[in-house]
Amino acid sequence: MWVQCVENSRPDAAPLPTVGAMLRRPLALVVPVLVLALVGCSSPTVIPPAAPPSDEAPLFATDEEALAAATAAYEEFLAALDSKLQDPPAEDIDLGDFASSQALDEATESVDRFVTQGLRITDARAVIATELQMFSELSAGVEVVIYACESVEGVDLLNTDGESLVEEGRPDLSGWEAAVIFNGESVSVDSRNQWAGEGVC
Repeated sequence: MWVQCVENSRPDAAPLPTVGAMLRRPLALVVPVLVLALVGCSSPTVIPPAAPPSDEAPLFATDEEALAAATAAYEEFLAALDSKLQDPPAEDIDLGDFASSQALDEATESVDRFVTQGLRITDARAVIATELQMFSELSAGVEVVIYACESVEGVDLLNTDGESLVEEGRPDLSGWEAAVIFNGESVSVDSRNQWAGEGVC
C-alpha cells in the first residue's frame, strides 16, 4: 500500500501523516544471474530476475488532482442531501448514489428526522474552501481525505409553523473532515465528521 499525505500546517491541529509530493512507483531491484560452476556436479543454479514494475498508472498523479476530485464528490453529496431537507424534498434523489457507510447512515437519519419533526431548510449550504489531508491506495480503489469549510450563511431552519429555529449568533462557518472513496466508476463520500480543530475555515 502507498500513502500520500499532506502535512497539516496548523499549529493547533492534530498531527497528520507526512506529505509526499507525487506518487512514486517502486523501483525494481536489479538481480544479476548467478552461475555456480560445480565441477563434476549438477548444472548451474540460476536465480530468476525480479518481476518488472507495474505499468498501471496511479488514479491521481498529484495532490491537486486528488483534492479537486474529492471536493467535487463532496459538494455533490451535500447538494443531494440538502435537496432532501428543503420543502418540497427532492424525492427522485437517492443518497446512496453519493454516499456510503457512516456518511450515508447519518444523512439518512437527518432526512428521517426532518420528516418526523416537520423541519426544513430554506437553502443549501456551500463549501467555500477545501484542503487535502491525505490520500492512499486501498485494496480496491483510492481513499481521499479532505478538510472542508462549509457556510450556512443565509440558510434558515424552519419548523412546521414556518418559525425560525436558528439561534442568534449562530456561526455561519464550520469545519469538517470527509473521506471520499474512488473505486472504478464508483465515487462515494464514506465518512463526514465535524472538525474540532481550527484553521479549516
